[in-house]
Amino acid sequence: MRRFLLIFLIFVNIAFARPDKTIVNEGLTESQVYNIKLYTIRALNLSLDAYTALNQKVVNHSKVKDYLNGTLFFLNEASQYSPGYLIRRQIESLIKRIILYPHEDYTTDIRVLMVNIEEISGILDNYQQINEKLQDIYEKIKNGKNNKAKDKLQEVQNMISISNIDQPLDEAKNLIVTAQEHLRAGQYHKSRQAIELALTPLIAISTRENLYIALTRTYLVKAKYSYDVDYSLSKSYIQSAVYSINKAYWVSSEESREQINQIRKKLNELYKKYDNSSVTEEDFEDIINLIKSL
Repeated sequence: MRRFLLIFLIFVNIAFARPDKTIVNEGLTESQVYNIKLYTIRALNLSLDAYTALNQKVVNHSKVKDYLNGTLFFLNEASQYSPGYLIRRQIESLIKRIILYPHEDYTTDIRVLMVNIEEISGILDNYQQINEKLQDIYEKIKNGKNNKAKDKLQEVQNMISISNIDQPLDEAKNLIVTAQEHLRAGQYHKSRQAIELALTPLIAISTRENLYIALTRTYLVKAKYSYDVDYSLSKSYIQSAVYSINKAYWVSSEESREQINQIRKKLNELYKKYDNSSVTEEDFEDIINLIKSL
């Protein structure tokens, strides 16, 4: 599989190279980060408006309802910019096609799915398990066992979750839905409590280190895979990783700042190793595992 990715990177680098920029935009991008921030900030503001309205002596039920509906709307919009969202929808469409056309050959679709998931492997904690399932699905499809492959695809779909992005978004959405249910029941105190709990994941993804950590992981894995293919491209990814981790450090919460600082130091050490070509796979894995432990 890695051999395929290396060939893919060579092709992309040749096809899309620019004199002033050689970084390939795959997986999580700065644009996606901006949009996730944009919509989660809007969701955060509306949830604070709902909380404030619930603290009034006379609660305007209709106004609180509108605030919570708006919060949920913007959280759903933010979710669509997660790389995990696109993969889950891709799997969903493939499952539907297998149901409608059970005797078609879907081997190419599985290969495409493998490539797309590998592009975001840097921000999937359970990528190894996902990849093993995909290999099993590929074999089933090749042997005409489409129905069994369909069930396994559902399992993979449920496994696609990016800890720094999807998990806080899902947590916030579930809590806002809970707040809506309590509001409908006239339990304003419980509704207020649910909103208060939702503030933690909302703040984490909109204004703290979550998104920058996800970007760092993306760049680091790309640097690892491209190291033996294009040295300068790999070094550019490490530069981007250092830039992202520096931003993560300056906006980080107190409980994770020391760990992030350790990652900063290790990334800077790794960058310096590029000057004497002494980088090993273990150097990459050491930092990746450190990021996963956050």
